[in-house]
Amino acid sequence: WGGGLPFYALMPEVPKVLENVYFDTAASPFLYRPDVFSTVTGLVGANKVLFATDYPLIRARRLLGQVEEACLAPENQEAVLSGNAARLFGL
Repeated sequence: WGGGLPFYALMPEVPKVLENVYFDTAASPFLYRPDVFSTVTGLVGANKVLFATDYPLIRARRLLGQVEEACLAPENQEAVLSGNAARLFGL
């Protein structure tokens, strides 16, 4: 999550600077509650969040559970879990 960087998106001058920045979810369970997913997707858009696990520190299943607990809209969950990475890397 970039050390809280998404929250700077609330500042008027920052969104333009963040246009080419993506946020990954690595280490999320150690740092944030599950609602960080809905909070950050609300701030920067679901299209800017990439699923990452920080394996082997965190197993994918644990982080996937946190994404599921966040109750994102199905299209936002799909974007975070795979769609954004596929689009970004041209897969």
